[in-house]
Amino acid sequence: MNQKILSVCIPVYNGEEYIEEAILSVLEQSFKDYELLIIDNQSTDNTYTLLQKFTDPRIKLFRNDTNLGLVGNFNRALELAEGKYIKILPADDFLYPGCLQMQVDVLEQDKENKIALVCGRKNIINAKGKVLFNRGFANKRTEVSGFDAINKVVRAGGNIIGEAGAVMFRKDIIAKAGLFSNDVFYALDLELFFKMLCFGNLYALPDVVSSFRISNNSTSVHVVDRQRADLVIFFNKIYADKKFNLSWTNYKMGLMTSWALTNLKKILYKFSV
Repeated sequence: MNQKILSVCIPVYNGEEYIEEAILSVLEQSFKDYELLIIDNQSTDNTYTLLQKFTDPRIKLFRNDTNLGLVGNFNRALELAEGKYIKILPADDFLYPGCLQMQVDVLEQDKENKIALVCGRKNIINAKGKVLFNRGFANKRTEVSGFDAINKVVRAGGNIIGEAGAVMFRKDIIAKAGLFSNDVFYALDLELFFKMLCFGNLYALPDVVSSFRISNNSTSVHVVDRQRADLVIFFNKIYADKKFNLSWTNYKMGLMTSWALTNLKKILYKFSV
C-alpha cells in the first residue's frame, strides 16, 4: 500500500461533546489523500462509543490500554502517524474547508524541503461556536526563517503560530526535533514548533484554516491562571538555550507582552465560555 501524503491525528479524552464535529471537518475536506488517526485515551464518557459508528476507511481508531495523559497521547499520535506530513487536531476544535489542500500544497511545492511547518490563521470560538476574534502569524503569504519566526512569536508574547490544528509539518522532522514535552504545559505546542523551526522555515498563510475553542471543558480555560507563569518559564528556557537565537530585546519584550495578554485572556474566557 502506498504511503498516504498526510496523517491527521485526533487525540481525545472525554470529548463526546465536540468529537463528531472535529471528525466531520476532516472527512469533508476537498483533499482526500490522508489517514485519520483517532486515539482515545481511555475516555470515561460516551466518546469511544461515538467513535465506533464511523466507517470511513481512512479512519484508524485506537484506544490506549491505560490513560497516557495529554502529552503521552499526543506523542502516541505522532508515533502512529505514517503520512509524509502530519496535522494534530485537538478533539474540541475543527478545520475549515480547504485547510488540508492549502497546507499540503505549500509543503509539496517546497522541493528543497526548506519549510519545516506551515500555519494558517485561527478563529477563537466559544462553546457555542461563535467567533470571538481571529489571530495568526501574518496577513499575507509569508515565509521566514525558523529563527526569525521564533523571535517574532516571543516578541508577540504568545502563540501566534497557532495551536496544533492550525499547523502542518513534515513527519521526518520529528526525528530531528523530538516529541511533545512535559516541561511547560501551556507551551506544549510552541515548544515542539520551536524545536522544529531550528531545522527549517515557517510558511504562514493569511487564510483562517481552523478553530480554537474556549469552553468550560477546554484545557485552556482550566489552566488560564498558569499561562503567564508557564510562558515566563518557557521564554526563560528558550533564551537560555542559544540554539534558538532569541535576542535579548525580543525576550524582554515578550515577557512584558505576555503579562498583558494573559490578563486579557482571563477576562475573555470569563465572559465568553
